[in-house]
Amino acid sequence: MARLNLKFYNYYPDFNNDDLVAKAIDIIHRIKRKNIDGFENFGFHELALNFSANNILEIQKISQLIISKNTKTLIIFTDTITYNNFVGGLDFIFKFDTLADNKINYIFINSDEPINKWFTQFKYIKNTFDFETTSFIFSKLSEFNVNFIEFVKMMLNYLQVNFGYYRTLDKSFIIGKEIIEQQLNFIDVEEKNRLIIPNILDEKHSFFSEINLLLLFLKGVDISNVLEGYVVASQDYSGENIKDNLAFQYAYALAELKKNKQAHLLTFTNESVKNIFNNYLLLNNSKSIKNNFWSTSIIFPNDIYTYGPYTLTMNNFFVSLIHINSLKHDYRITPELLVNDGVPKFKQNRLSHFTSSSFDGILNTFNNVAHTQTIVIELNSNSEFVLGSLVCFIYWANIFEWYIKRNNPFN
Repeated sequence: MARLNLKFYNYYPDFNNDDLVAKAIDIIHRIKRKNIDGFENFGFHELALNFSANNILEIQKISQLIISKNTKTLIIFTDTITYNNFVGGLDFIFKFDTLADNKINYIFINSDEPINKWFTQFKYIKNTFDFETTSFIFSKLSEFNVNFIEFVKMMLNYLQVNFGYYRTLDKSFIIGKEIIEQQLNFIDVEEKNRLIIPNILDEKHSFFSEINLLLLFLKGVDISNVLEGYVVASQDYSGENIKDNLAFQYAYALAELKKNKQAHLLTFTNESVKNIFNNYLLLNNSKSIKNNFWSTSIIFPNDIYTYGPYTLTMNNFFVSLIHINSLKHDYRITPELLVNDGVPKFKQNRLSHFTSSSFDGILNTFNNVAHTQTIVIELNSNSEFVLGSLVCFIYWANIFEWYIKRNNPFN
């Protein structure tokens, strides 16, 4: 079964149209020849395709080093992009992870958040953390702002004064581009505690950065399969066969529908996919908002009371409906509910059954009641391989949409 499928309702694009096929091939040829605006930002794609066994081994080595410090808590000094990449990937695989309490706990101190939030976290850490089971990561793909650097110096000084200069450095790790290594030169960690990210990696397309793969790996994600998913999917999503290039199909549909609509609703039947698609929203909205167009996300049935009434008058909206067919962790309703709470016994009592029923109802409402133009994105599962394929789909769909509109997607 295909890892990702597209279906269109109340909207029927013709991907056999000669002019459209020629336009797609022209864009793809210009990308491959690096004869297109923004070509210098395609380093993210080259890095993902060429991420070797040696690169994965480096991540595994530094992971083992972190674990060897008896790390139970990892305090991560970073930014919103790194945080969003991690949460999007982790939620897709382990949103409802029953073993979460047995894994390393992450505390993110986000340089993009208000200063008072940093100090609130610092106060909480001082009062609650155990130095013997805590390690620290400093990571970003561009320079930290001056205020955050001063905050880092203050917190580092507290740790070194109270727990020892060299003991603190031994538990500290720098993972970032050379510019970050230079900016954090006052953190004199050993070479083994450093991992440098290539300068060619575009910040907005940094899901496969070393820091994100490391954080996912420490949580139990098979990063080799995630990378393989991207590589395999890229053969179709950056290829010239438009019938197989679902990223281009989706991009074209978005470009056309946005001409006559005011908003785009990304609708989910499972919370696992929300944050990975929110990364797409951040990419796309950063440019679309300038044209007075906005995309947003909702979860059904969770948000049905908030957004349900609007589905009856959705002339100015179109919908992307995202659904996972087979869940990696598919729980059953416990028989104790039947015995103790009088819940009727169902023939199908897996959560995926109820999610599928919800999906059918939502699609029927959009398609036959509201008559909304709807694009269904069906994911085969929420496996690591599908995650890599989905990241490829999201990145290339956004890139193709802006090239179709004769715009540089990286501006």
